Amino acid sequence: MKPNHTTITPNSLIKWIGIFAFLVMGFQMAGFAQGFKVTGTVTNNEGEPMAGATLLEANTAGVFTNEEGKYSITLSGPNASLLVSYLGYQNQIIPVEGRAVINITLEPAIKSLEEVVIVGYGTQRKSDLTGSISSVKSAAITRIPTASVEQALQGKVAGLLVTPRSGEPGQGAVLRIRGTGTLNDASPLFVVDGMLLDDINFLNPNDISSIEVLKDASSTAIYGSRGANGVIIITTQKGKAGSARFNFTSYFGNQEITRMIPLANGAEYAQLTNEVAINENRLPTYDNPEEFGEGTDWQNVIYRTAPIRSYQLSAQGVSETMDYHVSANYFSQEGILRGSGFDRLTLRINNGYQLTPFIKFGHNVSFIATQQEIGPGIVSNAYQADPTVPVRDSLGNFSNTTINAPVGNPEAVLFYNNNHGKGIRTVGNAFIDIKFLKNFLFKSSFGWDLNQNQGKNFVPVFYVSPLQQNQESRLSVFIDQSNSLLLENTLTFDKDWDSHHLNVLGGLTAQQFRFENLGGQRLNFPGETDEFLFLNAGEIEGQTNFNNAFEWSMVSFLFRTNYTLLNRYLFTATFRADGSSRFGRENRYGYFPSFAAGWNIAEESFLQNQKLITRLKLRASWGKIGNDKIGAYAGRAVVTSNLNAVFGPNEELNNGASIITLANPGIKWEETSQSDLGFEFGIMDDKLVGEVDFYRRITQDILIDVPIPAYVGAANNPVINAATVMNRGWDFNLAWRDKIGKLSYHIQGIASTVYNEVLELGGGKEEIFGGGLGVGGKLGTRTVVGLPIGAFYGYQVEGIFQNESDLLTYPTRGEEVPGDLRFKDVDQDGVITTEDRTYLGSPIPNFIYGFDGGIEIFNIDFVAEFNGVSGNKIINSKKMARFGTPNFEATFLDRWTGEGTSNTEPRVTNGGHNFEMSDRFIESGSFFRMRNIQIGYSLPESFIKKLNISQFRVYLSGTNLWTRASYSGYTPEITSSSVISVGIDNGIYPIAKTYLAGVNVSF
Repeated sequence: MKPNHTTITPNSLIKWIGIFAFLVMGFQMAGFAQGFKVTGTVTNNEGEPMAGATLLEANTAGVFTNEEGKYSITLSGPNASLLVSYLGYQNQIIPVEGRAVINITLEPAIKSLEEVVIVGYGTQRKSDLTGSISSVKSAAITRIPTASVEQALQGKVAGLLVTPRSGEPGQGAVLRIRGTGTLNDASPLFVVDGMLLDDINFLNPNDISSIEVLKDASSTAIYGSRGANGVIIITTQKGKAGSARFNFTSYFGNQEITRMIPLANGAEYAQLTNEVAINENRLPTYDNPEEFGEGTDWQNVIYRTAPIRSYQLSAQGVSETMDYHVSANYFSQEGILRGSGFDRLTLRINNGYQLTPFIKFGHNVSFIATQQEIGPGIVSNAYQADPTVPVRDSLGNFSNTTINAPVGNPEAVLFYNNNHGKGIRTVGNAFIDIKFLKNFLFKSSFGWDLNQNQGKNFVPVFYVSPLQQNQESRLSVFIDQSNSLLLENTLTFDKDWDSHHLNVLGGLTAQQFRFENLGGQRLNFPGETDEFLFLNAGEIEGQTNFNNAFEWSMVSFLFRTNYTLLNRYLFTATFRADGSSRFGRENRYGYFPSFAAGWNIAEESFLQNQKLITRLKLRASWGKIGNDKIGAYAGRAVVTSNLNAVFGPNEELNNGASIITLANPGIKWEETSQSDLGFEFGIMDDKLVGEVDFYRRITQDILIDVPIPAYVGAANNPVINAATVMNRGWDFNLAWRDKIGKLSYHIQGIASTVYNEVLELGGGKEEIFGGGLGVGGKLGTRTVVGLPIGAFYGYQVEGIFQNESDLLTYPTRGEEVPGDLRFKDVDQDGVITTEDRTYLGSPIPNFIYGFDGGIEIFNIDFVAEFNGVSGNKIINSKKMARFGTPNFEATFLDRWTGEGTSNTEPRVTNGGHNFEMSDRFIESGSFFRMRNIQIGYSLPESFIKKLNISQFRVYLSGTNLWTRASYSGYTPEITSSSVISVGIDNGIYPIAKTYLAGVNVSF
């Protein structure tokens, strides 16, 4: 049966747009009476000609300046008034007063207090802003050499936690704005040039103009249910005033692993393996452990120094009727883990066409092609592999590393890996702006995100050992595609009076998303070269296939009004109604209001005659926003097929199907209520500026699955609204900028606190376990009322049993011997049971910070960036995995070998009591890192002008060069897409440090 979706009729909306546009155009039909002709030139405050400036007589047609800034316009008479406008500059109304030649100078509109901030569906003066919004400019993004814009945001926005998914090329990051407010998808919404997206992996950092992070309900409520986890608005580069300007940027560098994990060498491993055998009542494995010496360092085998490079060429400019920005970028990154790499080609065309002074058509389009070499998952192999075994034996064959542990030879895994993927994606929108009746702006936009990925993985026939072999060649192929379409229509009224400013926005939007995948597998191929790597070349017998799809849609109505009185008193009210196909008819619509107020104290009369305080503002907001990121069919019954059974008189195989998840049509929106109090200040002509915010965010009716009796017959639990989570904290932002002679310098920092607590788990769900440890199905997290989401759960270690007397003195589980860990008797019942497991820490940092400083003098520029977190914990789960006798971390060398030898590291064993989930495997996740350091030199302007070049800059840069952390793994940044599985290190692809050189040339 076809899913029941929200009714969306784009055709009717388009028809309405056409009728509306026709009526609007009717207002513009009046032409000029043949009257008074005026000519002149428009320049900016620096004397540069302003191409594309608009000149018109009120409520009539107008003209544009040409590339030299010149214009000619015929007005109704010599006493008319001329309105002059240009984006980013102050509008001017000039009385003609009979003059035939009028030269005009425009002044920038963006001053400290008049800075324009991108908000949802528009812009707003920074001084009028009542919401909590942080801005990041392009220069801060492009300093980080990465394919991921998300990773480049790390340490730059107060209240934003950025954790790289891994160091694998092409990987993005997990973002959390002001904590984790749901048990489902907690990712923010991304808005790129107006297109609503769930990821920005396609974005080229060099194409970005600015990024705004919307954090409180006042700023995010205009996005309704999409804004529950915060909103990140990204504006890409547009054409700038002047004739065509070309820019070439490039860098090239090398990456290295930031640190190796100290592991036992060959001799140490042999000694520890002998002790394991003795402790397990077996004969020692090795006669002479010392003969193995250093052995094989498998980390050195799989990791390498890898190149990274980027090339970009762009052109931009403004003509009389057009602004344009066109760019092409090629990014290539080989992984520090051999066998991995990522290449991306990005083409972007952002054009605007001024059809008339009142009508503008434009588009922002990007085309992305990617190729990826997917490395095998051998991080854990290299960590665990036997160091007494060489890479290859005396005959040149791959050595068998599985004798002591079921860990395949990492070099062989690399050799036989053939896993590739590629994708094509286009993201963009086309829009039309229609100005009418002087104060109205109608905008219609159609956006799209079309994405297709495909992969191919071939495994040949090979034999290394009985546990590392493949007897039949195998080819797996998949293709998936998704498309997201967005239609938005907004009408804005904007007017200034003597002491009032009013901006009113109303709109209607509709979005539809569809995903489908298809794949298959065959065995036994006649060859291993490329011409054979197609499914048809394999055997038909035993082939498999899969095909799946889902879709959702949403229709929304939005409204916002901003009112400013005397430039001092600020008021904002927002309302949005969302209808989502994810919910049943009774609860399909969610309604999300917000209110905010601000007070520009610096505009009061008692602060007018002083020079110390430039800016002083108080603001407060409250709002309610929703979340529908629960899966396309969370409230519906799920039926699966291929449940076959043999029955009947002839005992034949019959195909069958069954409900595996019960429907709950009564589920409704998760709702987040957020309050924010903010304080902004600027001192000494804004040399020192800062912002402080306190927030409290409560998410109610969180959707979770609840247990049902087994006799019901459903394999999965149904979903209900049953949980409440609270986040609260402070955001701090402080910056100092100044100039002394020819020296310009700045220093700025951000900091945030986060307190996360589960307030309620209802519907019979008293606890939620998660966080697979990769060890016998054990779980490491437990979410309960009163603790953070995904809190770590296990035994507390109080020491080591040193002798038989200790075993009689302290509580035990019953199987311990001297040298084993001694757990705390939490419930004090005299024995150690599962009831003694307790809270062991949280993976959520309670303090996030970052700062940077820079100087510019004599054409030399220097900047250094730092970031860090504290208060969070990590489970070193890879240390717990003991199947057979894999290698040991160096900490095992400090093990207990007899009474008094250690009270922290137990005797060496393979599994058992000492490898239960306990704080033995909990480590600090706090770190402080030098994120980036860069020094550049720009050739003198007097020299490059002779070459018709406007800028020539070279630079050296280093990223992730130094990290201070107590965690013993590759990186302390461990995350997961699941909020209840964060902070568990099962063997993450390491983060790399990068050294590079680059050049920027403009002409």
